[in-house]
Order: sequence, then C-alpha cells, then structure tokens
Amino acid sequence: MPNETAVKNVVTLGARAKVVRPLDVDFTVIRGQGYQLIRGFGTDSARLERELSNVSQGKLFFSERIGSFVHEFRVLPYSENLSEQATGGGFHTDYMFQQHPPEYTALLCLRPDPRHPFYGRNQVVHRDGFLDRMGKIYGIKPADLLNRPIEYLFPNRPSISLPILQLLNGEPILRLHTSLMPPGRIKSFDNLPLKHIIEAVCSDVADEIVLDQGDLLIVSNHFALHRRSECSFSFDAHDGAFTSREMATVRFDR
Repeated sequence: MPNETAVKNVVTLGARAKVVRPLDVDFTVIRGQGYQLIRGFGTDSARLERELSNVSQGKLFFSERIGSFVHEFRVLPYSENLSEQATGGGFHTDYMFQQHPPEYTALLCLRPDPRHPFYGRNQVVHRDGFLDRMGKIYGIKPADLLNRPIEYLFPNRPSISLPILQLLNGEPILRLHTSLMPPGRIKSFDNLPLKHIIEAVCSDVADEIVLDQGDLLIVSNHFALHRRSECSFSFDAHDGAFTSREMATVRFDR
C-alpha cells in the first residue's frame, strides 16, 4: 500500500491555457530610431489586430479597398499593386495623400522570402538622418522641403502637389513616395534630380532589417521612410505553384 504522505505530495498535470504576453510597443524607441523590431511575435494576424487595437486604444485604420483593418498580401509574379511587386519598392510613407496619414505601420512577416535573407529586406530611414544628409551633401534645408511642393502625376487623374515635409501639431513629418515622384530635374529645387538625390541619401543612411517568419516591425510613419528590397520566387513542385514573401500590415495611431 503506497505511503499516504507521498501520494499527497504528488503534483498531477492538467491542461493549462498558454500564457501570451501582451505586445510591448516602446514608442520612445520608435521615435528615436524610426522603428521597433519585435522578434518571434508569431503569425496570427487576428492576434496582431487585437494587440494593436489595445496599444492604440482602438485607433486602427480601416481599408475600404481591403475591407479590413489587417491587409495580408504576398509578392506576385505580376501585379500593379506596389506592395505586391517583386522589384524593390520606393522609399515612402503610407497613405501620404491623406490629410492625416497614420502615425505607425506594423509589418508582420508571415513567410520570409524563399532566398532570405538576401532578398526582401526592409529598410528604414529616420527623418533626422535624412534631413542631416540632405543639408550637408546637397544644401537642401528643411525649409526647402516644407515650402517647395512636388507635383505627383498620375495617368487619367489630376496631379497632386505636396511638400516632402509638413507640419503636424508643430512637428515636421515626412510625406513622400519616391516611386511616384517625377524622375527628372525639378525646377523648384534648382533643377536637381530630386528623386535620385533622395534615393541616394536614403540608401546611405537606411537601417537594413531582415524579417524571419513571425517577426514584427513597427515603423513610425511620420518620422521615418521605409521600403523593402527586391523579392524572389520559388516554385513548389508538390503544390504546383510559386511561393513568395507573405506579409500582414496594420496602420494605427496612438
């Protein structure tokens, strides 16, 4: 007969709910370097929406085109959507043509590039480093970027003129997209090829970030520019289809 004292001290195993820590977003870090990288968040897009809804107190941006707060997308062999193209994207801020662009963009890696880490890298450029280089190398000052608008031309649509910097609550924020900028010389900027200048400066000061599956990158959409490098494809003979980089994104305010 077993010892009763010993039996009482036996700890039985039972099912327990998995403890998931709340998302810890450090806005001081994001303001200082333009982004925060959170490794191993996971690939649950629904959880991403819940966590960012808590962080932002419900200030998520709803996409009428997608019909959701979360936009899941993948790189495609051919697409007219800039986020789905295999070629490298332009340095930009999201929703730059809105009167109040979202403060933050969250990028969750659902599937890394098949040739990761050499393809599909994310690059982030902080406003302060960008402005410093623009002034020191080309003599282009923040006042120039605030007061000299750039005209963006679109097929079958009216053009839109915006300055690269805009004051929002007294703070200069970035609003540009190099993929949409005119490629030639800009008269209002002393006939300098502004697009190529910006791309060169951004390439010089950008932080390069490699996202693995489940990694989360939160970028300031006001104090930073971001882009991703070119992507690749891999043909899966078993499924008879191409695989590529897959992402989920949420835009939000604080």
